[in-house]
Amino acid sequence: MKFEYLYDQSENLLSRFVTFATEHHRYDFAFFYSQHFDGKSIVMSLQNMRAALISSDDLAHNHSWVQPLAVHAEDEEVVTSFLQKALSSLFRHDDLD
Repeated sequence: MKFEYLYDQSENLLSRFVTFATEHHRYDFAFFYSQHFDGKSIVMSLQNMRAALISSDDLAHNHSWVQPLAVHAEDEEVVTSFLQKALSSLFRHDDLD
C-alpha cells in the first residue's frame, strides 16, 4: 500500500488538566496547545475521550465544541465562561477562579 506524508512534525506541547463541577455535572478536561494550530487549543473531554480544536474567539461564534466535549445544556453558559478564561490565559492558573 502506497501513501504520501502530507505533514509530520514533532514538538513539545503545553498541556494542562482541569477538573471542575457545576451544580449539575462534573467535567474533566485536558488542554493541549501547539503552534501548529494557529492559536487554537485542543480541548479534550477525559470522560468520553473526544476533542475539539477551539480558540477563545470560537466560543462566541461557534458551538460545535459542545457536543464533542459532552457539555450538558444546563451547563453550557458556565463551561463557556470557564473555557473563555482558560483559553485566553492559556496555562495561567491565577485568573481561573
